[in-house]
Amino acid sequence: MPAVQILHDCCNSLSVVTMLTVPQAIQARGLYDFNGDLDNGELTFSTGETLTIVTQDIGEGWWEARNEAGQQGLIPESYVQLLEPPEPSFPPPPPPSAPVSDWNTPQTEGGDWNNDAWNSHGTESWDQEPPHAPDYTNHNSAGGVNNQGFRGGGVQQQASEEGWDDDWDDENEDNSSNSTTNTSQPNEIKPDAPETTATDKDQLPGSGNFGLSAPKREKKQMTQNSDFSKYGTVKKSFNRFSTFAKTGGDAFLMGTVSANVSESDLIKIIDTQDGPAWNYPSQPYTCAIKSPKKESKLKGLKSYIAYQLTPSFSNIQVSRRYKHFDWLHERLEAKFTCIPIPPLPDKALSVSFGSLSTQGVKGGRYEDDFVSERMRQLQLWVDRMVRHPVISQSEVFNHFLTCTDEKKWKAGKRKAEKDEYQGGKFFLTLQTPPTSLDMRDVEKRMEIFCRFVKGMDDNMRNMLQIGHDSRKKHTGPYKREFQKIGGSFKQLAETFNLDSAAHSQNLTAAIDYTGDTYNEIGDMYEKQPREDLDYMLEVLFEYKGMLSTYPDVLKLHEGAIGKAKECERLKDEGRMPESDVAAVIQRADVISFGTLAEMNHFQRERVADYKEMMQKFLHGQIKFYRDITQKLESALQKYENA
Repeated sequence: MPAVQILHDCCNSLSVVTMLTVPQAIQARGLYDFNGDLDNGELTFSTGETLTIVTQDIGEGWWEARNEAGQQGLIPESYVQLLEPPEPSFPPPPPPSAPVSDWNTPQTEGGDWNNDAWNSHGTESWDQEPPHAPDYTNHNSAGGVNNQGFRGGGVQQQASEEGWDDDWDDENEDNSSNSTTNTSQPNEIKPDAPETTATDKDQLPGSGNFGLSAPKREKKQMTQNSDFSKYGTVKKSFNRFSTFAKTGGDAFLMGTVSANVSESDLIKIIDTQDGPAWNYPSQPYTCAIKSPKKESKLKGLKSYIAYQLTPSFSNIQVSRRYKHFDWLHERLEAKFTCIPIPPLPDKALSVSFGSLSTQGVKGGRYEDDFVSERMRQLQLWVDRMVRHPVISQSEVFNHFLTCTDEKKWKAGKRKAEKDEYQGGKFFLTLQTPPTSLDMRDVEKRMEIFCRFVKGMDDNMRNMLQIGHDSRKKHTGPYKREFQKIGGSFKQLAETFNLDSAAHSQNLTAAIDYTGDTYNEIGDMYEKQPREDLDYMLEVLFEYKGMLSTYPDVLKLHEGAIGKAKECERLKDEGRMPESDVAAVIQRADVISFGTLAEMNHFQRERVADYKEMMQKFLHGQIKFYRDITQKLESALQKYENA
């Protein structure tokens, strides 16, 4: 075949491929007016305006688009409709011509193979369906995943006799948890511990898995560089529609959802001198996590750790794996919209504080140190939950603590995942005081609390950094300095010991004792953080995780107040009846009552926790320096007879 002909055919083929693969611009038309928030990177557009879709994988119901003026930003997918791609204005290019036969080369049987090759391409590319907007995942539906929680993890169906047992491979469970909660955040303080390679990739669910859905959890973060709302603390994000409108908050506020809530489902809020508060139960309880056991399935090929939980109100032990805690966390986040749910400890945790912090976790996730540390951190999380007046009395939490029958567990699991009072509908269950709230007063209180949360978050970061540095100094420089002093005294005593005179022996012994004393003080410095500082750092670390969950809660309340104000404006313009506006404001009060009650609970917990933290820290410090004083006094006593 002549070289010119080969080049001609290659160019034609390249032209075909290029023309068939040029992406079509995706366009959409505005269905409604949208007044975007410039600070939040949103794009304003009007009804009927044509937009070019840039990215559809932003998530949470948001796309990125560009208008005809070249401005680019985020738009809610529910506000636009995709347009059909235009038909091409030019015909497909002609097929490449057949090769010129060489007189000495016989023709292949079948003749025109280039035409067959062209026909095999077809014209399907010209008839492609336009891309569809991604469907919004209902985070409150059964088997769904909450938008605030849980990375990775697909769902597998596990065969069983009944056919209803669903499970997932623990490789997914490995990636499920990132929380307390906690995956490392930017600027997050991590302890001095050797890196651990503990993973769960060798784990499959056992017979006690109870068929949970795949865990997917991401910890919410509030970094120092986050953007803040008008309150000065709420992180601006792309979740404005998912956390308010799409969770049902907008529907609740506008009165488009209703239900006859039974007396047992009502959650009472009372007026106190400190403002709205949850009605605390008359009989609080505790729950102990003990006796972690390594269990296995598939004749020992797959292993996992099961923890034994015993609530004080029943004293009946139940067995739970880490993924059951993960599922519970997801359900609590989905249901209790105005209650920040603290993150769980990491699945493959790095030991945070305590006696393990200097030795790390050795040997993987089945070693005693690793299992004990995770159990201790899970205990802290459960303690926090059982002290909450709403969560501790909830049906899903009670189911988690008490159910021992697998079939009943699955039935309760499905019921929890289909709970009709999730998201915005949770506010239907709130029984609020008959008095109405002053919106301006509520906004003022919210603004103060948001500044409080922002300031406290900054304080936690600063104190964690200082505490972390202090801990390193105790285990490193402080110990070394005292032992250097002790070593110098010991060397001096060795030199003095060369003089065997009787009048010198007592002094030599006293100096040698002083050297031992300083070496012991160095060891005391190394061990002291476990007695006082580690507990303080652990409380600070826990509250840092709790504070990271507040932005979504505060953003939801801000959205409700903004919607109520918008309705008042419509009333003033004569576009909304006064009775409808009054109903909206009344329902906004319900959201405010719930948010204020949770703020009240947070402050009560904070006062109790920080009082105990400071008392333990100071008691530890006093004992530490008292012990040092006693050792120095004992050394001084040796010189009385020197």
